[in-house]
Amino acid sequence: MKGIWENKWFAVPVLIFLVVGTFLLYTIPYGDEILFFNAWRVEPFNTIFRWCTILGEVFVYIALGIAALLWRYRFTVLIALSGLFILPLGYALKDQIAIDRPKTYFEKQGVYGDVVVVPEVKLNSGRTSFPSGHTLSAFTLYSMLSLIAGRKHARWGLLFALLAIAVGISRIFLVQHFLADILAGAVAGLVCAQFIWWLNGRAFFQRMTFLDAGIRKNDER
Repeated sequence: MKGIWENKWFAVPVLIFLVVGTFLLYTIPYGDEILFFNAWRVEPFNTIFRWCTILGEVFVYIALGIAALLWRYRFTVLIALSGLFILPLGYALKDQIAIDRPKTYFEKQGVYGDVVVVPEVKLNSGRTSFPSGHTLSAFTLYSMLSLIAGRKHARWGLLFALLAIAVGISRIFLVQHFLADILAGAVAGLVCAQFIWWLNGRAFFQRMTFLDAGIRKNDER
């Protein structure tokens, strides 16, 4: 049973993202990552990041799950299970940790007027910032796709890593989350994908999903 980190095309950019993000987390004041993008919130970046954030939403799971039916039924099950697993997890974490969203945080600080926002983007408020649900979703999904691609299509891992990272950055750019939120979402997504892939190798899961015998050959790629 292979793991996420065996695909270097996926692992290297993700590790760079996590290392650089963690370094910035401890070297810049909380919230400055939001203000950093003020000068960048113009076209075409506004449109680019609005599209990037969509890549972490539920309809992408649905589209890829349907597409996976053309390849192998098990892959559709894995994608669907990933989506169903992270939904309650994300809500539970947000509810228990209860960190202010950027909009709420800056309003409490009395400096919300210093934040440049992206037009036509509705800012979430309240105490649901940590972790980033979109980033959790994206890293779970694209980590799973990297695992599914296997060694035969390992280079696809680079694209999957960049897509997941782009979703995370988009959440800061769109003033929806802080850096800590997306790093936590990324780590949680990686763990979720690896856990679900571990289930994929269990005998009970194979019997439950009535899968073709050729899956073992794929797992050993």
